[in-house]
Amino acid sequence: MDKKIAQMFIVALPYTTDEKELFETVEKYIDIGVGGLMLGLGGKLPFVETNNITDIKKLKALTDKLKSLDPNLFLAIDGEGGKIFNLFKNASALKSQRYYGLEFENSGNTKEYEKDLDEYIKLMRKVHINMNFAPILGTAKEGYKGYLSEHDRAYSDKEETVKKLSGIAIKKMSENGIIAVGKHFPGYGGIDENPHLHLSKLEAYDKNDPFGFAIGKLGINAIMKGHVLSSIDEDMPATISEKVEKYLRKSLGFTGLVVTDAIFMHGLGHHYEKFGGDGNYTKRAVSVAKTNDIILMSYPKGANGEIDISAHEHFPRLHKAIVEEVMKGEIDKSKIDESYERIMKLKRVIM
Repeated sequence: MDKKIAQMFIVALPYTTDEKELFETVEKYIDIGVGGLMLGLGGKLPFVETNNITDIKKLKALTDKLKSLDPNLFLAIDGEGGKIFNLFKNASALKSQRYYGLEFENSGNTKEYEKDLDEYIKLMRKVHINMNFAPILGTAKEGYKGYLSEHDRAYSDKEETVKKLSGIAIKKMSENGIIAVGKHFPGYGGIDENPHLHLSKLEAYDKNDPFGFAIGKLGINAIMKGHVLSSIDEDMPATISEKVEKYLRKSLGFTGLVVTDAIFMHGLGHHYEKFGGDGNYTKRAVSVAKTNDIILMSYPKGANGEIDISAHEHFPRLHKAIVEEVMKGEIDKSKIDESYERIMKLKRVIM
């Protein structure tokens, strides 16, 4: 059971330039049984970067070694494109989702997007990346406003554009053995404040929006939940909501992996402030284990955005906390078994 629970974690690669520290920490994670590693925080990966430029040869040497330690790891990135969420910003032409949305709406043409995606996918495959936290399926507010308009992260404020271009991305990644993770259900497009810092409410949700389309028409294999309240559940953030989980599984018929957004984000933390806080993160870890298949652990950040790079002990500690709750019967073992089977089913397809 402890190994099954460990498979539910995708943990950010240790944020360090020290090779010895990096691999000592990774080997500890692998000994516990971690399911995967996230390469970089957004588009940053200090071990293979010099002056914010990613050295592809160094990155491949790093991932070669990671795969030799455990060939069945999920190796994931935030590969949306553009200047912020793009590990390959110096080696790839992939621009922001908004750029391609505008191009499509102005010309009806997707050739440049398809060409740039092909190049990006080729790079991902070269360095063993098999999971991408993209595309964003949220639709920006009318007039291209709201949180997703920051850094041009949404394709458009028009659902049909989002469906068209996200469909291209999902299809191309799937055909190349890369798991596309559509995000952030039920959507960050309708909120104004940054969920890294605030807990907002999405006022409306339509099951025929791009998420429903990706699930029903495209057969997407993974969906990331957002730290947001919604009309589906006005009291609990989607990440930890049983109502949202039921909606995904029953109303939308989703059978793939459900992934959390990074659990240290302040948007989720604000929920726990109403109930005495969650200073050591164990409450949220236990909650997300009940309603998700994959628990995404990046690094905690301070109020000014500074990264807590000393937090290498969080994964062993939170893994242990979930194991203890399962052993006490607070988390149903059958739920862990179901998540484990979904994880292994997908790994057998892509590895």
